[in-house]
Amino acid sequence: MDLKQSDVGLLIALDALLEQESVTMAARDLGVSQPAMSAQLARLWVLFIEPLLTASGRKLVPTARASQIKPSLRALLADLDLLVRESAQFDAATTDRAFRIVATDYVHAVLAAPLLKSVALRAPNARVALLPFDPQKAWPQLESDEADLALATGMNSPDARRRPGLTETFKVIQRKGHPRGTEDWTLDAFSAADHALISTEGGGFFGATDEILAATNRERRVVCSLPSFLLAPALVAGSDLVALLPARLAELNRHMIDQFDPPFPSPTFKVDLLWHPRRQGDPAHAWLRSLVAEVLSSS
Repeated sequence: MDLKQSDVGLLIALDALLEQESVTMAARDLGVSQPAMSAQLARLWVLFIEPLLTASGRKLVPTARASQIKPSLRALLADLDLLVRESAQFDAATTDRAFRIVATDYVHAVLAAPLLKSVALRAPNARVALLPFDPQKAWPQLESDEADLALATGMNSPDARRRPGLTETFKVIQRKGHPRGTEDWTLDAFSAADHALISTEGGGFFGATDEILAATNRERRVVCSLPSFLLAPALVAGSDLVALLPARLAELNRHMIDQFDPPFPSPTFKVDLLWHPRRQGDPAHAWLRSLVAEVLSSS
């Protein structure tokens, strides 16, 4: 391999080809013509002294060599991109950068509106992508620069940089006009009610609240298990079920539900901001981190 024959554009083309496994799709991603991308592919064969992709039907399948170099190539291009970004001044008022934030649907629900309002005021040409949170994929997304930030609870990534985001408590929610009335909850009344439980792992009927009740020799009847906090307000508003909901989300849905303090010390959870160390010195990323932390602290 003769590096004198290469250029950064050729390596970027290789990254796109390995990602898309298609000349047409790679050309579209880079905004060039298909013949131009085909010429880049031919140059890559010369540069690496062997084909890196081979035809398989209508796809281009990476060879073993290509699969081996793909992660290193992606990391090198990310470092090069960062080098360029850090050497340039960042101006929020003129940037057209797209920021990508991984978080649970609860965090997106709490964060989205105030964050977009703040971005519109300070960086009117910027864009924000809110990406779903998968605990198995979040750190790889940060490593590969598919995401700028992850907002997560209990995410154990020892290499991650982090800062506190928010601390959340819970409210008991019920529909407006619930037959039990609007008096404060007692432990006995809470235990006697029919409940909906949010099981983020899916399908569970026992949670932290049940452990709290068990310590007082009580138990509750959970008649419905939900996979997301966002589903609870509509379900509760249309039934006599009650549920525990994060306080900020309960407040967002105050028009359709009543909310009360639980009859025991509320469980809490924290949401942290996490990012890859590679982005620590990126001025645009530092601006994003400060803005998200500011929005979360005031929500």
